[in-house]
Amino acid sequence: VSRETWISFEDFCVCFQNLYIFHKPHTYTYNYQKMDFKFTDDQVFYYLLVDSLKPIEILVGFSALVHWGDTAGTKQECFSVSKGTLMVERFSWKCVTPGELVLKMHTSATKATVLNLPLGRHILLFTVSSAIGHHIHLCSTVPCVFGEEDTVLPSLEKESYRFIEQATAIMKAVGNVINNFSSMPELSKALKELELTHCPPGVHGTGMAEEHFKVFNSAFWYLMKYVLSKNVPYSYKFAFRSFSLDFKDTEVYEDDTVSSENCEKNRLSSWDNRTPTPEEEAAALKLQAIWKGTYVRKVLNSRKPGTKENANVKETLQKLWTVIELNFEQYAVMLLRDMFKTNCKSIENFPCYEDEWCKLSFSDYDVMYADQAPNVWFVVFREIFFVPEDMLIVPKMYSAIPSCRLHVINNDTLEEMPHVFFKVTPQVYTKNKKGYTFMAEAHTGDLSLAAGRWRLRLIGSHSPLPFLSREAVNNVYSTKEIKEYYIPNDKHVMFRYSVKVTASHIATVQVQTSKSDVFIKLQVLDNEEEMVNVIGKGHAVIPAFNFLSNEMLLSS
Repeated sequence: VSRETWISFEDFCVCFQNLYIFHKPHTYTYNYQKMDFKFTDDQVFYYLLVDSLKPIEILVGFSALVHWGDTAGTKQECFSVSKGTLMVERFSWKCVTPGELVLKMHTSATKATVLNLPLGRHILLFTVSSAIGHHIHLCSTVPCVFGEEDTVLPSLEKESYRFIEQATAIMKAVGNVINNFSSMPELSKALKELELTHCPPGVHGTGMAEEHFKVFNSAFWYLMKYVLSKNVPYSYKFAFRSFSLDFKDTEVYEDDTVSSENCEKNRLSSWDNRTPTPEEEAAALKLQAIWKGTYVRKVLNSRKPGTKENANVKETLQKLWTVIELNFEQYAVMLLRDMFKTNCKSIENFPCYEDEWCKLSFSDYDVMYADQAPNVWFVVFREIFFVPEDMLIVPKMYSAIPSCRLHVINNDTLEEMPHVFFKVTPQVYTKNKKGYTFMAEAHTGDLSLAAGRWRLRLIGSHSPLPFLSREAVNNVYSTKEIKEYYIPNDKHVMFRYSVKVTASHIATVQVQTSKSDVFIKLQVLDNEEEMVNVIGKGHAVIPAFNFLSNEMLLSS
């Protein structure tokens, strides 16, 4: 469209849609997403989530308002006007490095182009720069979610379409085996199809195949326990053995053993406090071998149609399948998700594994802070979180405070999690005994600070996420402040205080000097033994330290 014949971008999209549908009347269904016109002179960020089992086409329209008034100036003046910029790149909250740039647009009016993406789930970051304002319009062949972070994040907790497709394919193959368990030709074919479905491409015939089959069998056993509310009768344990021919699963083997109560009833008192002789040990091993051989032959016989064992196993598996069909997709997703949690290398060969960077869960913790005077340092947030299992965690904070920093301390080692550009980096948090302390500090600067809300967001790959050590978040802290003058001395010691602790608790220690370029080393000593130290310039803070009471120290 020339500059002399302006039309609105909405009219342009309608024209484009009409033309496209005229040529492809039964192929495309269009989904529109529009970001209303926004006035800003800073960079603005939006996120786009799109997920599809087919290749994706998105028409991206970008309008930039870069100056007010008429454009009646000279050509040189028109060209000197800065253009608006739209950059689109791949994005993941789990990665600190910038993603691949997939689109870049410059305009001082309106421009549109088509963005092509492969099948799968994608998160794209839209970065907009425009002197006065901007407008973004999307026309997609598939549904999508577009907006700010709070708009897009909830949709990322769902499984991707490719993951669900793979999960349902595996569960259908499981059902096919169960339904054909009493027919030898069909059973062999169904077992082969199940193997090809749950085993990713490129794994067959490699060293990873055996480990992958163990992962699948273990996940199927966990699913059986979940479906049966963890009370698995012996018939279902035997049916699992017959289905999988897995005789090495430790957990199932332990469940197959006789209960401890029965052992107590049948135990001979003559064996109390007695060490068996070599002959008795050899006899016990022989009995175990005979029992194992009998059990294995019984399991193998249950695979043969027409036998009593096969009929019993078929009946048991059919009962299990009836329950699974009631929540087919939920149980299918649970089975594949358990396989993914093992971190087995073979899992990376699934096509849907590429979508894992776009799968996450999150939880928010909000606190309110009071009005603060100028040039004041204060603690905004400090809580202990426990990690239920080793997991990747991305901590983020949201606040209107200009100067605010988040610290994360491993309470077992007292080591602080690393930072990049004053932000806590995504890390794998290992399960420990004392948990992790998340602490946020803030400084008001030369201006006072009005009361407001501060938010901590924990982002992980899946639930359950780290949980609080207590029921609710605390935002009230007792503060003791000491101000003194520094007297130069040969040991360069600024101060030394003895602290008496009446009750064990976690505290934050902060030191600040009037001279901002002074290097400070802050230490906490216990009987002259250094417990923790931190070095800063004009400011040093120990985010969290557990001070034990004097009574506890004396008793230990």
